[in-house]
Amino acid sequence: MATPTVTHDFESLRFQPETGRVPKQRYLDGEFAKLENERLWRKVWQWACLDDDLPGAGSFYEHQVGDQSVLIIRGDDDVLRAFHNVCPHRGNRLRGGTGSVKDELACNYHRWTWDLEGKLVRVPDREGFPAFDDACFALRKVSVDIWNHFVFVNLDPEPEPLLDYLGPLTQKLAPYHWDLHTCTASVTLPMAANWKTMVDGFLDVYHLQGVHPQLLRYTDDETTTYEALGRHSAMYMPMGIPSPKAPNPTEQGVLNELAKPGSGIMGKMIRQSPHFQEVDGKPTLTPGFTVRDALVEGGRRTAEELARDYAGLTDEQLIDDHHYFFFPNTIMNVFAGHFIAARMRPDVADPERCFFDLFIFNWLTEEEEASKEKREHEFLEEGAKVGRVPDQDFTALPKVQLGLHSDGLENLFLATQGQEVRVSDFHVILDEYLYGDSQ
Repeated sequence: MATPTVTHDFESLRFQPETGRVPKQRYLDGEFAKLENERLWRKVWQWACLDDDLPGAGSFYEHQVGDQSVLIIRGDDDVLRAFHNVCPHRGNRLRGGTGSVKDELACNYHRWTWDLEGKLVRVPDREGFPAFDDACFALRKVSVDIWNHFVFVNLDPEPEPLLDYLGPLTQKLAPYHWDLHTCTASVTLPMAANWKTMVDGFLDVYHLQGVHPQLLRYTDDETTTYEALGRHSAMYMPMGIPSPKAPNPTEQGVLNELAKPGSGIMGKMIRQSPHFQEVDGKPTLTPGFTVRDALVEGGRRTAEELARDYAGLTDEQLIDDHHYFFFPNTIMNVFAGHFIAARMRPDVADPERCFFDLFIFNWLTEEEEASKEKREHEFLEEGAKVGRVPDQDFTALPKVQLGLHSDGLENLFLATQGQEVRVSDFHVILDEYLYGDSQ
């Protein structure tokens, strides 16, 4: 790919990794958003939806990022195909949201009609047009592929294969058996922040001390490790160990915290250990056992009882928060039997706003799978509450966006090693797309 010509103004908006400076206009400037729209969003594989969003022949799903809309349709042959969501006659957008058609897709403007493979099959009053080849008015295809129920699209006419794009992520995540997980809940919220403000905020562990101090009671931010995975990245956060910054950073303090009602997956795991008990209302462990020992034991015991294959998971993968970033805009908080996916999509109408999509996945038992209700994606109002930890982020990050307008700030300043290294690496990779050859 030839290196694109970049104007002087855009050159001034490059990330400066040697100094850690990020020009604030990257988060504010509408022209910079247009540059991203042209050179990033048209070139990357984007997670669009899940295969169960397209349950049968004729099901469709609209995916939109920036000013581009893609229509994904399941054919009569059960194959997923994607098309630019536009009528090639006079530009009408064909469909919005989700829904289904029978065996054809008709434009609601002049009733030009295509089959589910995108072939033109009907033109009303055709005799009034100059002679034309139907193939010239087929729906224009977009590359689409599936990985572990995740449906990806790519607007590039000649993209690299999806598995090549995902690279090391596929091997890293294989032992979790994501193909056996089910999305049990999903929501979209509008956010008053640039999409990169949101991504930045989810890539570091540095903000725990300010935004999520309660997590420090059983999460060790200071021994969290980081790994670059090509254009993607990961961080591995030890659980069951208190941060040195936490009040009462002791084993008993961690145990007290995890034994509280509503302590989530970690609390369920530790209660599964035969070495956990409560004596006079005080949680205790058999002498010689640590909290992490009990978590591992409880996790393995849960796997055995539920007939789940955790054999490929290390103890660390079993109990720690392994946090993966799918460049450019998806975060996965991964645990054994459960993971959370968060996606940030730019709002084409305003570079200082975005859409935040949150998905919850669980490895269900056969009984749970059989009795579960059909998932209905919820569109929430700005400021809606979804859970303590994400709500803390949703309160903090719009304030960052507001702060970018201050005359007292010219650049953001990043640590290029340690706790902010993934934020720094994200901007390096982003600039490879915006200013030169991508990886």
